[in-house]
Amino acid sequence: MRLELQYLKDKKSLLAFSYGVDSTALFYLLKSAGVEFDCAMVNYQTRPSSLDEELSAKKLCDKFDKKLFIYRANLNLTNSNFEKTARDIRYDFFARTMCEFDYDTLILAHQLNDALEWLLMQLSKGSGTVGLAGMMPHSKKRVEFQNISKDIDIVRPLLGVSRNEILEFLHSENIKYFIDSSNQNLKFARNKIRAEFSDEFMRQFSSGIKKSFELLRNDARLLLGEFEYDNGNIFVVAKSPNSINLIDQACKRLGVLMSQKTRQLCTQSDCVVSHRVAITSNQNYYFIAPYIKTIMDKKIKEKFRILKVPILLRPYLAANLNQLNALDKFL
Repeated sequence: MRLELQYLKDKKSLLAFSYGVDSTALFYLLKSAGVEFDCAMVNYQTRPSSLDEELSAKKLCDKFDKKLFIYRANLNLTNSNFEKTARDIRYDFFARTMCEFDYDTLILAHQLNDALEWLLMQLSKGSGTVGLAGMMPHSKKRVEFQNISKDIDIVRPLLGVSRNEILEFLHSENIKYFIDSSNQNLKFARNKIRAEFSDEFMRQFSSGIKKSFELLRNDARLLLGEFEYDNGNIFVVAKSPNSINLIDQACKRLGVLMSQKTRQLCTQSDCVVSHRVAITSNQNYYFIAPYIKTIMDKKIKEKFRILKVPILLRPYLAANLNQLNALDKFL
């Protein structure tokens, strides 16, 4: 199995590594392609093999001269929202590591089976084209840690490769990997979908599924449209029936995931998401920006009132007045 990874050659990359099937294959594929990268691993300490996996990851990274950043979480499998908690822990750790050590690209080992599982989960909840298309091979996101904030690239080189192809590669190269036993726990919706539906469907129809996802993602890009303005901090979205999809993308770029409830409410009234992102609007546009609180003097307040700057946007612009001119035509 070969991947075209030339676009990663000039990046300072961090691989999300678990020593499972997917991230282990990606480790060796990146190395074979001459891509420079280091690794970040979260040990949730939920399995008897967790420590062995961590120690083995250290040996592997030492062998190939890769830095390995490890975070030990104290997570209980009985946690009622285990998957979300684990995901939040994982991505907070990645963000902290990338900010602190100045990485610009996060490499994730999501593959074709993951995309199908996501599609089926979204289909079961009720979702449109953008939601069903799910993960994109390349995307951007804003991450923050303490006073450091930066835009990073997120890449998923395996998104067009099935799990069977990955396993064939590992076995043909006699590469060691670990199996996450929690993936067999059918109390988790994703595992149930995998066991009862997606794995067998993928086994029989992988080439058609791959082509369908290519078409879905192209359709999703067309439906999403483009930001009217985007400087990595402030996003302007023209009001339309599809506005919510771009608003959602802007929030993700600013490091926040919107709940279904927030998605429904934010186009109806101004709101703040997770105490971090302000979504506000005027007659023609939505504005998405970091939510901050600041003291504004009377002159600035009056200027914003005259310009009809939406109220939730004012504190951020007061602290970043140099960005006001660029928004002139949208106010």
